[in-house]
Amino acid sequence: MQTGGFLSTRFARAGQGLTLAALLFGVSVVFPAPAWAYLDPGTGNILIYICISILTAVLYFAKTAWYGLRNKFSATPVQRAATRSEELVLFSEGKIYWSTFRPIVAALLERGYPFRYLSMDIEDPGLAIESPHMNSRFIGTGSAAFARAAAVRASVMLQTTANIGTPGYPMPIPRHVTCLAHVLHGVGGISLYYKNAHDTCNVIFLMGHGDHESIRLLEKKRGLPERECVSAGVPCLDELARTVLPKNGMSDPPVILVAPSWGEKNCLTYCGTEFIHWLTEAGYNVIIRPHPFSQKAEQPFIAALQEEFGRDPHVRIDLDVSGGPSLAAADLLISDKSGVRFDFAFLYQRPVLTLDIPMRNREKFEISDLEYVWEDDVERRLGPVLTPETLRSMTREAFLESVAATLAMEGKDLAALRDATIANFGCSGAFIADWVIAKCAALAAAQAPEQTLSQIPGQAPNQAPEGGQ
Repeated sequence: MQTGGFLSTRFARAGQGLTLAALLFGVSVVFPAPAWAYLDPGTGNILIYICISILTAVLYFAKTAWYGLRNKFSATPVQRAATRSEELVLFSEGKIYWSTFRPIVAALLERGYPFRYLSMDIEDPGLAIESPHMNSRFIGTGSAAFARAAAVRASVMLQTTANIGTPGYPMPIPRHVTCLAHVLHGVGGISLYYKNAHDTCNVIFLMGHGDHESIRLLEKKRGLPERECVSAGVPCLDELARTVLPKNGMSDPPVILVAPSWGEKNCLTYCGTEFIHWLTEAGYNVIIRPHPFSQKAEQPFIAALQEEFGRDPHVRIDLDVSGGPSLAAADLLISDKSGVRFDFAFLYQRPVLTLDIPMRNREKFEISDLEYVWEDDVERRLGPVLTPETLRSMTREAFLESVAATLAMEGKDLAALRDATIANFGCSGAFIADWVIAKCAALAAAQAPEQTLSQIPGQAPNQAPEGGQ
């Protein structure tokens, strides 16, 4: 009894303390005292962003905990079926890859097939989906998140991450995943990936038939077992196709989209920005769209663009995750070796001016071991190709004449090129979903004969199972 009275007293005092603290906090909010301090707008924005990010993370973890407890103590058939999500896991490095995963996720949900979705980005739209068939989870960032992803147990892991398990890359090979499958996150071949990008994968989903021979060549050179090469298509291209709006004629004045790659292939870093000033001085409107990864890895480059062009009324810098609106608005694309060239040409049937940036450290990329490069074969069918030396030697007038001639090109042959190049255009997400569902079933069937009757829950050792699979 004394112990109970002591605890009651302690809890009462604690409650009084919390009440007093809440009262003082409320008074300080309603009747704030002057702080005699200055907070500049930039710092204020950063603090607000941090607070919102922390609140978002807390709410997401609270939601995850709630659904976890609810599923644990609710034994509905759909929730019990969710335990089959151990078979399939989708791993995403963040929201910039959502355009690749969204068509696949939508197809899996439409089919009612359970799966896990792991993301390294708290702002990934995939984490906001609430479905009994989709077990989504934020796994953190950095090396710790890669380690968590590598520790997953699954029959099939679907991912867009290249170089898994290669020296220097933070994510080791997932040892408890039977089938590691890679989905290309853009139109193009494998030549511009870093070397050994897909060597640890069991399955590679390709855009079409163009790179099958390249994969086989790399396998022979490196003594690798033959992997499954599946002509699946490009989900992110299908996602962009959903937002394509018809455009009647050319804008007045024409809109030029400049979309560089990131890193060593960035045409603006290599060639400079003088040609953009030539375009604006000639009356063109220009959209500069840096590669989404530049916002993470090349912040000084982004800051320099904003400093140089932020006040120019003829230039808009597009930092949105989705490039759809900028692609739709443009009459001509200027880019380097970026795969966005093919998105633009295949979806909008409009011309591309390619700046042929030579690859620095070519030996670091798959192209150094290949005899055929799909991009080099196709890029001249999209429009003119200029080397940096040619661009530097051109006068302002000569460059503008080249732009005008490119704008006059007809794009009627680009749709035919797309259909001959891209498999399952418009339905690649459904194709991949059906493929992984069938793969999970095949792997489960292959493991079934190894399971003895004594391992079947509730099954007597000498009792035959009822029914078939």
